Amino acid sequence: MDLGLKGKVVICMSSAAGIGKGIATEVAREGAKVVICTAEPFKADLEKAQIDIEKETGNRPQTFIYDVKDAASIKKMIDDVAAQLGNIYALINHCPGPKAGTFETLTEEDWADGYEKCLHSYVTSIRAALPYMKAGGGGRILNSTSSSIKSALDNLILSNTFRMGVVGMSKTMAREFGQYGILINVMGPGRIYTDRIKYLNNIRGEKQGISEEEYTKRDSTSFPQKRYQTVEEYGRIVAFLISPANSGVSGQAFLCDGAMTDSY
Repeated sequence: MDLGLKGKVVICMSSAAGIGKGIATEVAREGAKVVICTAEPFKADLEKAQIDIEKETGNRPQTFIYDVKDAASIKKMIDDVAAQLGNIYALINHCPGPKAGTFETLTEEDWADGYEKCLHSYVTSIRAALPYMKAGGGGRILNSTSSSIKSALDNLILSNTFRMGVVGMSKTMAREFGQYGILINVMGPGRIYTDRIKYLNNIRGEKQGISEEEYTKRDSTSFPQKRYQTVEEYGRIVAFLISPANSGVSGQAFLCDGAMTDSY
């Protein structure tokens, strides 16, 4: 199926590795002009991602640097993309996960950090990309979050809080921006074995007195599909939602979790 993304400029935020890289790979496979970006300390990872994506898809993404916690840096990066590549068609928001912890163990600085990464950076990038989408007669925004948008996760109060803020914001924006031909949706992964999940599984394993490897093995077999999902599976769904092939789905929140989450 041709999703209609060929030649369209698509920005994939926080995409040097993990889920962000997986999303960028699937969008590149559709022939889009893909932008991958990350913070300066991870520039080597970004350059490797560029090589890997081109090798796998035959489509070389463009690389940009930005600071997820600096609004001016985000705006400059998006303006630079538009100046160099042309009008922006789609924005895929993704960010590093916030610190794990409970209400009583997390500091004021942890809360501020989680807010800046997981909610405010999305506000800033959308604000910067919106004029280009309106000028182009429409576009797509996909806000990548977490399974915490459907079911609260233990020891992840920051994610539970700010990811839900993204859902409320996205639903509202979908109603406000529909008149401009802009569709906005939210996606959340279930359990995909990235460095983030390895970090969380290590914490979970320590609480049970077992290794991260043993926890991951037991955990993966506890789900209906008896496995974790993959970045490719997640990326393919995102690619459809941000494509012209999706002309009517907006204001919705989805999970790619293999039925892991009990909620509707």
